Amino acid sequence: MPRFLTPARITLLVIIYLYQSDQVSTTSSRDVIYFIACRTALASEYDVGTVDDRNSLCSSEIHSIAESLQQWSSRVPGRSMYDVLLQALWSLEGLDSLHTLISQLRRTTETRGLIDEETGCRPVTPSSPLGQFLRRSHVEFTRLQFADSQNLWKAFAAYRAPTFDEWGARNPEQCAEYLEKESSVDMLALSRISTLRVSESASDASAFDTDMLLGFTITQLQKLGARVPDDVKSRLETWIGHQADSGTQSLHFFMAYFEHWRAGQYNMALESLHRYFDYSLTSGSGGDNMKVFYQYALLHLSVLHADFECWDESVDAMNECIATARENQDSACLNYALSWLLHLRHAHPDQDHSSYGSISGVVGSGGGEQDEITFLKTKAREGKHWLLLSGTLLEEARFEMFSGGNASRAHEHIIQAMYLNTQHNLLSSASAASLFYGAGFDRLGQIHVASRDYESIDAIHKTHAPLADRVRASCRLAQTLAFSGSYSKATSILENITPDVQGVLKLEQRVQIFATLVQLRRELHRGNIAAAEYHLAQIRPLRSTSDPEVVFEIHILEIELLLRQKRLEEALHKVTQRLSEVKRRGSDFAQRLHLHLLKARIFALGNQSPRAFTIALRAACTAERHFLLGLLLEAIVVLGKILVDLTEFAAARDLLTSGLPHALESHDLYQTGRLFAILGEAHVGFAGFGCEAGSKEQKSQMRIAGGYFEKGRAAFQKVEEHQGQLDCLLMKSRVFAWEGDEASMQLADGMYTQLSLEQDTGGSR
Repeated sequence: MPRFLTPARITLLVIIYLYQSDQVSTTSSRDVIYFIACRTALASEYDVGTVDDRNSLCSSEIHSIAESLQQWSSRVPGRSMYDVLLQALWSLEGLDSLHTLISQLRRTTETRGLIDEETGCRPVTPSSPLGQFLRRSHVEFTRLQFADSQNLWKAFAAYRAPTFDEWGARNPEQCAEYLEKESSVDMLALSRISTLRVSESASDASAFDTDMLLGFTITQLQKLGARVPDDVKSRLETWIGHQADSGTQSLHFFMAYFEHWRAGQYNMALESLHRYFDYSLTSGSGGDNMKVFYQYALLHLSVLHADFECWDESVDAMNECIATARENQDSACLNYALSWLLHLRHAHPDQDHSSYGSISGVVGSGGGEQDEITFLKTKAREGKHWLLLSGTLLEEARFEMFSGGNASRAHEHIIQAMYLNTQHNLLSSASAASLFYGAGFDRLGQIHVASRDYESIDAIHKTHAPLADRVRASCRLAQTLAFSGSYSKATSILENITPDVQGVLKLEQRVQIFATLVQLRRELHRGNIAAAEYHLAQIRPLRSTSDPEVVFEIHILEIELLLRQKRLEEALHKVTQRLSEVKRRGSDFAQRLHLHLLKARIFALGNQSPRAFTIALRAACTAERHFLLGLLLEAIVVLGKILVDLTEFAAARDLLTSGLPHALESHDLYQTGRLFAILGEAHVGFAGFGCEAGSKEQKSQMRIAGGYFEKGRAAFQKVEEHQGQLDCLLMKSRVFAWEGDEASMQLADGMYTQLSLEQDTGGSR
């Protein structure tokens, strides 16, 4: 495999020569220099556009370059840049002319701003990207062995061979002269078999191209967490097979490590990681190189163990990484390791906290997590590690939200992280900040704003967002749509993200879990208990997974199923058990409140309203104090039902009416339907106990109650909540019977009967 020069790169040198010798028209000069710059300039970071442009230099067909040049005109009237290029390519008669071309281009970097009198080429600044490319091409050509030079010329001759017919048709006289000179070579036969290659396939790409594409692939794997496409993987394996360089071999095993990791192959990933660092050590020299690689090997090893839920092994490896980084005074590795260890403790608080002693040992204080976060922020600012600082700010925001801290302070930290991402162009962190920002608005009850943040990840940050962030955003957006009854849209969103996660085991499982959760929620609302039990049985084993969001949703829907089945004792036992686990783990503060409200609902359904009232009132006060408006609205609904059961109809009416503005903004239509239905019951109760019989106020209260029952039925209908619709229709029928409206009563009874038949038919299926 050649080190740098390939047939396509020689063609690029010819294009540069044409541009420097002023053979490009004025209208096309900008396009041509942009074409050259995309294939010669060295970017500070790998991006998809640059790699796609440079991949054309690895192509075995010249048509990949010809498509662009045919659009641009040259100085010669009636001739495109492609025509001029063909003439220049076929003017090269051998290694001597190729050497002359490269030498002429090299001299353009030494003319000190003067036009080369011999060739008429414009000068090139030596330090410019184009000048560096020309100098390197000259150096690489000069250091070629004779056999390698011969192979390069043969590869170039075969590369331009498919264009012989085109060149001959445009330049018949020159073609005849060329055939006369090369009478010993059957060029016509070569043109007839233009699809064949004289050289080996390894000459299509150079070692430089292989390293570039391999580095880009690993960068994409690290940043995005995706899999390598099959065509790119096979292409890389073919190129790497022709290289004996241990550095490239080590990168190959590093890519294999990420591939096996995403595929869920723990043993293969571990083996590839060991091989990567073995090859890395052999490619370097001395013990200092070993020290550098050792700490990063431990860092990757810890992340790998954590992803496969081997927590003890992960913490042990990270502790050793921290010790090695401190010994080698590698502040970047040390700070990242401390940040990861802190994230691990926040994500899995049920683990033994003594395992995380390295954090407090480095911080040098016996303080809490806030001191550790402050330490990391200070070190990140000192070292100008902006990516670490952005991640630490998001961790601080997570700590504020999960521990019941100040919601305004949490939003402040998120906005600071978003500002850092914009100021320092931290594209890979933008999606994580959007996720946190959406979660913050979700807690504030601003579901529509949260949905826009989730949608922005795919709409704005898709090209540089990690795949895990995109999947989380899509799952949360699907869950929000399911709450509003848009089950088809929710399923469509999950189906659209499915092709992107194929082969990435954990993300693929997450999408499948949320698709099952959407179907489970739908069947629960429909009253199809058998189908709901089937879906729950599919995801029940995943309660032991490490994702707290998934585990919580599964537990909540399992408790909802028990409530639908009137198995209150089992539901209460599960809520109590889950509450004890959450308290022991120190999990999300909002999840504990949600479980307390479920407990209050169970007590209310079990005719223990006084106990339910105490729990719900405490939860409502706590939710209001911490601005958890979604949970506050749920607490208002539960309290309203309890007050109705206690015949406190006026208090229930006033309380539920105060929650109407938030209910109308809410996307949880099942919660909204319950609020309307209970509010209607409160008005009926007030009409019976708080108004004089036959008075206008009583009639007004009953009429208002009928309107609320209808609004509740409409909300229940959108989420396909059959039992709620039946209850609302039954209460409407009774209101109409009290008013003496026979027609409306019969209409409500007919709708009730029809819906009951549909529910029975669906349940039997």
